[in-house]
Amino acid sequence: MNERPTAGTTRSLLVLDFDGVICDSVEECFVSSWTAYHEMYLGLPGSEEPAAARAEFRAMRPFVRSGEDFVLVQELVHRAASVDSQVEFDRAWQRPGIPSRKVFKDLFYQARSTLMGRDRQAWLAMNPIYPHVASAISGLAPVVEFFILSTKRPQFVRETLAANKIHVSPERVLYSEEEPKLSMIEKLLQSRHAPRALFVEDQIDAIRGNTNARIQVYLASWGYVQKSWMEGTPAVPLLTPEGFVKLLAGLG
Repeated sequence: MNERPTAGTTRSLLVLDFDGVICDSVEECFVSSWTAYHEMYLGLPGSEEPAAARAEFRAMRPFVRSGEDFVLVQELVHRAASVDSQVEFDRAWQRPGIPSRKVFKDLFYQARSTLMGRDRQAWLAMNPIYPHVASAISGLAPVVEFFILSTKRPQFVRETLAANKIHVSPERVLYSEEEPKLSMIEKLLQSRHAPRALFVEDQIDAIRGNTNARIQVYLASWGYVQKSWMEGTPAVPLLTPEGFVKLLAGLG
């Protein structure tokens, strides 16, 4: 699965997002962003994590695209300023008093590293792998090249995979920081000389508007998605856990 294709071979690419597709990381993202915002940004060490804040965080989780967005969610929850759409969430960065994306991003990754260093096992326990995904990728056919494409920094992806005994070569864990994911997959198709790529994602804006016929996109129903995404995007097939298992079993 991890070998480079030789001349004359053609292999399909399977590209999976990480958070919300492979890993159910919402609790870890809540705790890390709570630490970043309340302890590091507001200077309130040891502040309590109320259940209501968790519920509001989960409600806004589908709007998150990158690490700094998690801290913005904490800011909005703290201000009692919930949002109802992606456009509204993105505009929240322009609200008075909101720091730069870089400030929140640096705080988020600092908090994540601190928590993992403080208690690695507790951190890993907050990052369970979806069982149906673990079993499906373990049975991939040799003619499928598997990649992970995530806005999460690779070292945290690799830590989680290793703890769950899932082997993926480091070069197959790709970091999408600024470049759109579909653009990265197009380059991957060229570099791997592959006929097609299947891309499973749970953030609709990462896959909406795909015009490359060689890239088949899917929305993961088990991820951090909104009901409106599943009902109002006919061009993007919706994958159930059962459908995902069947899809991967049929590759080859």
